[in-house]
Amino acid sequence: MKSSRMAFFIMGWFGMLFYFAQRWLFGPLIPSLMQAFNADRTTLGLIGSASLWGYMFTPIVAGMVSDRFGRKYAVLFGIFGFSVLTVVSGLVGSASQLFWSRFLTGTVEAFYFIPLAAFTLELFPERPAFFLSLLVSGSSVGWFVGPALAGWLLDLTGTWRAAFVVIGLSSLAVAFLQWRFWPDEASRTRAALFFDRAILHPGNLLLFFSLSLVLTFQMASEFGFTLWFPVYLRTEVLMSATGAGLLAGFFGIGQAFGRPITGWISDRAGYRRIGIAGSIGMGISLIVTLSVASTPVRALFTFAAGFLGSAVTGGLWAFTGLVFASFRGLALGIIVTFAYVISSLSPIAMGYIGDHYSIATAFWTVTVPCAFAAGAAFLPTFAVKRTRERQSAGKAVP
Repeated sequence: MKSSRMAFFIMGWFGMLFYFAQRWLFGPLIPSLMQAFNADRTTLGLIGSASLWGYMFTPIVAGMVSDRFGRKYAVLFGIFGFSVLTVVSGLVGSASQLFWSRFLTGTVEAFYFIPLAAFTLELFPERPAFFLSLLVSGSSVGWFVGPALAGWLLDLTGTWRAAFVVIGLSSLAVAFLQWRFWPDEASRTRAALFFDRAILHPGNLLLFFSLSLVLTFQMASEFGFTLWFPVYLRTEVLMSATGAGLLAGFFGIGQAFGRPITGWISDRAGYRRIGIAGSIGMGISLIVTLSVASTPVRALFTFAAGFLGSAVTGGLWAFTGLVFASFRGLALGIIVTFAYVISSLSPIAMGYIGDHYSIATAFWTVTVPCAFAAGAAFLPTFAVKRTRERQSAGKAVP
């Protein structure tokens, strides 16, 4: 059983890698897409946010379906779906077609991440934050692979299409392997209904709201930085596409190392406390990254921003899944939906600011403040959770 779990876990890790590689290959391609489609930065910001907009419609559905019927087919639908649609995105002929192909890609992505995160908590109850963080570290490597491979393929082939096709086909191969290695064991927890009404308890709603704000600010910071940092490096620092993609990818490498390490620490020191410390560290690292002129120092603090920022989302996923264990798929879906609705505006706002001022200005006014705000949004959860626990204890006393 243990070997079966680990084989599945490894395939899930690679699936996470391509899940984020296809999402964030976009940054180094933006200048070429602007030329190919005769579009400005605001338009490309809209296209870059398309998958985020699509994603915000389905996490709750994905969570409820997987809670009720099990995780397997939801996960497989997600990875096969976004793999095929990534290839399709590389074959489109206009900016509007690219927008809609990316939008549809986003709608199926949630069927991969939400049920897989819930299933991982069920498969490894002995160290939930560590294994979930280690799994999600695959997405962090994808944060590096996506822009780095896209920039290299663009320089090699001269066309933006190559990155979509190569990454999509590679992801499709991993999808078949994940299907092959799926463990026989069924989900340990399965809801009897699509919707558990316990979620409507006032204490739960307040906790959901606070946790949703954490994810909203963190995603707004991460997504805006990931999409526009390669463009900043190419157009305002004047690096090559390959160099910009590689340097920007250090954020993902930092997260890849940070997720299992901060997850291991969180299991022992507390998910929210480590998350708050991580948000402060990420904000400081971003400030240094934008302030220095040295490429090695910029790379070091880009790595640090990813490493420390990983503590925020890692702690959030584990805390949410454990606090709402009886409907963790639905709980994760609600938080993600709320966050995507708002954070998807971050890349668009940064594109608008970049058109009218500079991309550097967009980082200082959007990315950096949101990094600090994520940690601040964690603070109310301490009071809400204590109040919720006291109310539950009071009801239990005759």
